[in-house]
Amino acid sequence: MAKKNQKKAIEKHPALYSKAGKIAQQKHPWIGHKLGKKYGSMTGKKRIQKLKEEDKLSSYMSSIAKRLQEINPNHSRLNMKKAHEKMKNKGTFHKHQKEAALKCREKNPNQLKEMSKIAHDKYPLALLALESRRKNYPYEFMDCLFDSNEERKLCKIFVQERLMKTPIEKENIHLRIGRRHIDFFLGNKIFVEYHPPIKYGAKNETIDNYYTERRKILDDNGYKTYPLIIISTFKEVENKIREIKKLLYSPSN
Repeated sequence: MAKKNQKKAIEKHPALYSKAGKIAQQKHPWIGHKLGKKYGSMTGKKRIQKLKEEDKLSSYMSSIAKRLQEINPNHSRLNMKKAHEKMKNKGTFHKHQKEAALKCREKNPNQLKEMSKIAHDKYPLALLALESRRKNYPYEFMDCLFDSNEERKLCKIFVQERLMKTPIEKENIHLRIGRRHIDFFLGNKIFVEYHPPIKYGAKNETIDNYYTERRKILDDNGYKTYPLIIISTFKEVENKIREIKKLLYSPSN
């Protein structure tokens, strides 16, 4: 009888339970939490089982993850962090990572290779090694580290000549372009490299071929119209500074 009456009431007033739920929630703010704690896991298990039987679990979880990510862009990162901390406390982290990697390889044999390629493109090993070595170098000026004493001296000269106010890592010094670093980026207009040509081992550089190589890196990464100055020795610093000032302060720039 109660079920029949309930059905009739819903047919007459489809929003009845929604309204009743809102009123109950206002009177008892914790009612939803308590009911969820009591019946949520049971209902959730039934729902998951049904989705598994219908082979819809993967798409359902994916849609939920997307919605949560839209609400909070850091959701996945925080969720993963919590899961990793929990596994580390239980001592199951490495086992889980190994099993996850094996499952990924079974489903997509090329996934790890593709992920590795993306990682190397974003964080080239040569650049990471250079940045790591630089941390141990003693060539420091205005809280920035340099690859050589000559490079540090050149930065001091640029500051003295007011070509840069303050050296800032990865903004106007050691700016990453593609898979390389460019030593200086002056006034957001001019790239400057300090590089004496290498003449040992298999290397037999010239100023021209080094310029061509660096010019191509800039052109390929959207900097075709930006001038590039190569300084190979301190003897030419004065002339190069005049050239830089002319480019920086000319009306066309």
